[in-house]
This record gives sequence, structure tokens and C-alpha cells, in this order.
Amino acid sequence: MIERDVVVVGGGPAGVSAAKSAAMNGADVLLLEKYPTIMANKPCGEACSQETLVTAGVKPSHRIVMHEAYALVYSPSMIEIEIKRIGYNINKSFFIQEIAAQAAEYGADIHVREEVTAVKRENSKYLVKTNRETYLAKVVIGADGYNSTVARSIGVTERPEPIPTVQYIMANCKLKHPDAVRFYLGNKVAPGGYAWIFPRTEKLAEVGIGVRGAVAKDYLDAFVKKFSDELGNAKIIDYRGAPVPIGGAISESVFDGVLLVGDAAGHVIPLTGAGIHSSVSAGLAAGKVAAEAVAEGDTSKQRLSEFYKLYDNWLNRIKRSLKAMRAVEVLSDEELDTLARIFQAEDILDLANGLDIGRVAKKLLSHPVLAFKLARQLL
Repeated sequence: MIERDVVVVGGGPAGVSAAKSAAMNGADVLLLEKYPTIMANKPCGEACSQETLVTAGVKPSHRIVMHEAYALVYSPSMIEIEIKRIGYNINKSFFIQEIAAQAAEYGADIHVREEVTAVKRENSKYLVKTNRETYLAKVVIGADGYNSTVARSIGVTERPEPIPTVQYIMANCKLKHPDAVRFYLGNKVAPGGYAWIFPRTEKLAEVGIGVRGAVAKDYLDAFVKKFSDELGNAKIIDYRGAPVPIGGAISESVFDGVLLVGDAAGHVIPLTGAGIHSSVSAGLAAGKVAAEAVAEGDTSKQRLSEFYKLYDNWLNRIKRSLKAMRAVEVLSDEELDTLARIFQAEDILDLANGLDIGRVAKKLLSHPVLAFKLARQLL
């Protein structure tokens, strides 16, 4: 049996960041990934803020950043709001692989095609069983997604509300806005969620949707038909679906010898479903805490709970965004149109990202309908 200080399960943004952080802080780290490749295995609109790369410690090279992008948000009746803040369309696989390379440079060991089947407490440590080996870990970091084996193995049953998402990568597109990520709201377009078109190149685009209480693929196909002038002759070259946890962070993600991060812990911004930046930040915090706890010889829940302090800003953002989502999800299409007429770019950014939602609420207090249905709930 092989003993490790820290075993990280899952090679997504949270997992590779945790492995990097733990190794950087002196721990003997093993990262286990069940897929054959460390890459973006989950469907994702590959857009993020510039700050995401800064947090991750990844340079915005041409290999990782496909291009810069601004955003366009559309209400049900196609009222357009332009958000001029520049972000990045990234190659998420290369982004994750760069962080994995940094983790390896700091000394982390990485195994692909090795799936964790169970995690079991063994005195003050954990047995991590895989399809190839059994490891003894002082700390386990579960970054293995919404259906986390680590969480299930230690008896965690709480999972945040998911939204089913489906995404196509489409080739031979004729995009009208090749430098803009586009978001489309409305109960007829995407009930309980939104649809998106994210350009990769002038001819390649990620076209996806998240809906609740309906069949996501049916709505995605209808959305594609709606944009037949841009997508009518395009061909689907990648088709994937996955649940995205939008119900907020789970109440407990730290246990004796175990931390859960990323989708496994609901570390996703609810209103947008965005999780790259929040997951990277969670992984970095978890890896640091785990390595320091191992060095001190104290891997108790109390010691590892320092994670909550390091991640507090994100946990608050997730809570605020969840509050905003609960308020927005009950609005009719007509009310969403009204919101679009009132809102400016900064209002959308604050509301969607769980930032200054109090300021947005105060702006809506003078509106007779939205003051009651939205502003009071936000306050």
C-alpha cells in the first residue's frame, strides 16, 4: 500500500488547482483522474474573466486564450444589453493542462485512467481504492464532480439543485458577432435557465442551453433553428451534456481528513452556472490548507475548516447569486423585458455574479412591480 500526504480525486479546474497548491506548499501529492486525459471532459461554455487566469497563475498565451470577448445579453423580446468588459474565450483543456503541468513541476504525481471506487476511513487516515491500486492518504480532496464518489463514500448525501445542460460544438457557423459571447433569457427559450452562443473562431461555436423542468436537448434544437441564418448549415462535431449544480454551496464541505471542492461542493455561481474561477479558487484554498494541516500533523475537521476562511469571499458571492437566482426565476418574460429596459451592464454583472446585489435592489425599489417581486427579495 502506497501512502501519500494528499490524494486529489478529479482533474478538472478544482482538482488540478488543489494538486498544484498542495504540492507548492510542500505536500506529497497524488492526483487521480478517471478519464484517459486531463482535459475539459464536462461540457462548458469556455469563457471566463481575465481575473480567472490571474488567480490560476496562468499566462494568457495564444495557446490558451482563443480570443478576447465582450458579452451580449438578450431578453425574451431580444432587447440587447452590451457588456463591454473584456473577458476571454479559452481552450479550457489547455488551461487545465497548464495548471496540471505546474502541479507536476512542484512535484505532484498525476495518474490518468485511474478511477477511484471508494474512500474509507482507516484510523486517522483514508484508504483510497481505485481500479488499479489502494492508497493511504492523510487528506483526501474530492474534486470529482457533481456525482462525487468521495462525497458518497464518506456519507455526504447533500447535493445542490442541478440544472441539466446540453452543448453542441458546431462547425461551419456564420457568426454575426464573432467576438461576443451571447446569452439568451426567456421562458420560451430556456425555462429556468438560459441559452448561449460562444464563438471559438469565426466558423466554430459552442451552442448550449440549461433548462429546468424540461428536456434540454429539445430546447437546444429549437434554439439552433431560431438562428438558422447563423447555424443552419453548421454541423455538430461535439455533443455532450451534464448536470451543473446551481443550488448553492453544500452546508458542509470539510470533514476529518476530507475536503470537497468544485462541483462536488456546489462551488458554482448559481445565476450563471459559471464555475471555472470559483472552482480554481476553491482548489487553491483546499490544497494550501491540506498541505499545512499535514505538516502540522493535524488533519481534523477543525484544522481543515480554515478552508472556509480562505474561501469566504466566494461563499458569500455564491449565496448572493443564489438569492438573485431565486428572485429572477419567478419573473415572467414581460418582467424580464422590463428588467432589460432598466438595467445597465454593471447591474447585470453585479446581480449575476453575486456582487453588489443590494445596490441593484435599491435601483429597482421605485418600480411598482419589480420592487415587490425582485428588489425586496434581494434586500
